[in-house]
Amino acid sequence: MEARLIAAFVVAGAVLAAGIAATGDRDYRAHAYVIKVPPAYGDEHGLALARSEPVLERAAGARSADWLRRHSSIQLTGRRDFAISVRAPTEAAAVALATTYAEAVKRALQPVPGLATHGRGAHRARRSPGPLAWAVLGAGAGLWLGVAAAIVRRGSARAPRRASARGAPATRATPG
Repeated sequence: MEARLIAAFVVAGAVLAAGIAATGDRDYRAHAYVIKVPPAYGDEHGLALARSEPVLERAAGARSADWLRRHSSIQLTGRRDFAISVRAPTEAAAVALATTYAEAVKRALQPVPGLATHGRGAHRARRSPGPLAWAVLGAGAGLWLGVAAAIVRRGSARAPRRASARGAPATRATPG
């Protein structure tokens, strides 16, 4: 009985995850970096500058700055560098946009003497996982939920247990 319950959860998880993945777009994601950022830009001020309209317009090229804002993200790394991620429908477009965005951010920063800020462009883009990969992940999640449901349904113990062992048998009262 538990095997059927677990199998039902596995199949449901796989079908649900694959169905959701099949309805979405499979974009390419490319990453670029701006390294050795001046200390004045290693905070929210620097992120605001990197997301500003002039920087986005310079990086967007043929696309609109609003499109690039929706399809990209920029974050500060632990070393206060900028990490740029761009999603696009083709690999070449994702690589080009990420590299151009990093270049635009680098040019927007005021140079500091002795600090060589440079951009590391994207060399390749990865495709987002497809329905098959999501089906495997959904099946794994379904397996985990199915086992949990089977344990709860069956109970964690086969029979009720006593709280403690029996004590010594009762004896007659001692005269006295």
